Amino acid sequence: MIYFLNTYNKSRHTFSHLLSALLLVTITLSGCKYSSDTVTSSGQANTASEADITKSGAKVPNNDTYEEADNTTILNNGEPFDGSVILNDNFDGSDYIKMSELVEGSSVSNSINIYPTLSVPTDITFIDGNYYIVDCYHSQIIYNDDLTSPLTDWSVLTDNASSGYSLGHTIVSDGSVMLADDTENNRVLVFEKRSDGYTLTQIFNEIGNKPHYIVYNKDTDAFYCWSSYSGEMYIFRHKENDTRMYLTNVITIQRLSDTYVRSFTINDGDLYFVSGLPADGSSNYASQILKYDLYSFSRKESYNVPDNIAGMVQLEHIGDMFYITVSTDIYGNQDAATMICAPSIEDISSGNYETVYDKYFVGGGTPYYMGLINDTWYLTEHRLTDHAIWSFDTDTSGHITSSTAIY
Repeated sequence: MIYFLNTYNKSRHTFSHLLSALLLVTITLSGCKYSSDTVTSSGQANTASEADITKSGAKVPNNDTYEEADNTTILNNGEPFDGSVILNDNFDGSDYIKMSELVEGSSVSNSINIYPTLSVPTDITFIDGNYYIVDCYHSQIIYNDDLTSPLTDWSVLTDNASSGYSLGHTIVSDGSVMLADDTENNRVLVFEKRSDGYTLTQIFNEIGNKPHYIVYNKDTDAFYCWSSYSGEMYIFRHKENDTRMYLTNVITIQRLSDTYVRSFTINDGDLYFVSGLPADGSSNYASQILKYDLYSFSRKESYNVPDNIAGMVQLEHIGDMFYITVSTDIYGNQDAATMICAPSIEDISSGNYETVYDKYFVGGGTPYYMGLINDTWYLTEHRLTDHAIWSFDTDTSGHITSSTAIY
């Protein structure tokens, strides 16, 4: 059974919304701008989750009312815990919340992509000899063995017509199975390899509220899927030499349960959550990057961030540099979208960072997720008609040396 955490009692909730309402009036009178971009086939839009948060309004910036992150609760499957989440290296299938639901009669899709351009691509990765692109606003995942062919030569792994897939964001593999978040349906889809390609074979339903980002971690041999609106991490595993998937843990982080957080990063045994925006327009917490221990989910550090980069997308540690893509400022304004880097998160917290988006990627859009494929980094972006996916190279210290527009 999956337990959900009610993070606020009624009196605090009411008080928070009163403060939020007063702040919204002040912002409106002072002329602060909110984006109202519409979805187009060229990709000039937020993702659905971004559109929601952009319209939700500003948060309470009164630092005197903020609570310490230390005082929030971490739950494992609904119960407070103290210890390691991953208790054994080899999962044997004996301790889990639920198994996946099997998909009957599935087959490898033979569909060819019909769209000549991408609409809000959110992820690009390389799995088993093919490049995969999550074409978010076309509600499809497409694949091809090179990045030079026209998009209309790419094949469709899954789409809305075949599986109901809607506005997903990421796809990842451990070499045996592929998992993809199905954001608008609150599902995780599982694909297995057949002789003629990958096919949808398993589904997990009721996965939080807008599962938005999923990764596989080799050290724990587990998939981590983040529910972006509920502050929950869903952990999936399978037995050795068996592709049947199990949901083994649901970690609830109270600190993030009222915040729209787009992603997390696993780095050297630590778990970083980028700064997000309040899901309901108000929050008791400052905008922060949060650092947790990967195994115990105990909080290790918190870093306040400037208002102009509060609506972050992703953090990556490249060489000696930390890179962050930013979608909006604290008020949901997309004009603040950018990509920054610095030698440390402390530098970013203090505002001592370099802006690289305009220098290497033209600028003017919304940079989204980054990913490493065969020693080359890739960046997805949207809101631009001419650029949707870039590659970029770095030197040994992590500084960008060149970039190339791919699609």
